[in-house]
Amino acid sequence: MRRWMMGGLVSMAAVTGVQAGDRVGYVTAESRYGVATITAPVREGTRGLQVQLPGGTWYDCDRSCSEKLRRETIDFWQNHNGTRGAEVDGPGYFLWRR
Repeated sequence: MRRWMMGGLVSMAAVTGVQAGDRVGYVTAESRYGVATITAPVREGTRGLQVQLPGGTWYDCDRSCSEKLRRETIDFWQNHNGTRGAEVDGPGYFLWRR
């Protein structure tokens, strides 16, 4: 949800007049390890887009709001159980199957 303008990266807030803290929509994430899905609100933060976790905490989206939501909720234990999954579960990484 970024827009290129005059050769530079400009936040959607600058383009649409959205203020930090304003909700700009919702995002849905799907599990890579099952059939679970989750939908959460997205807002414009001071450093870009943020997604709200079920407990109410807002996280910066980094590259993708749906990826951040997926990794911090429905696939959390796949990423934090001490196995190799945490190293290869990010967006755009190759998944090697043995």
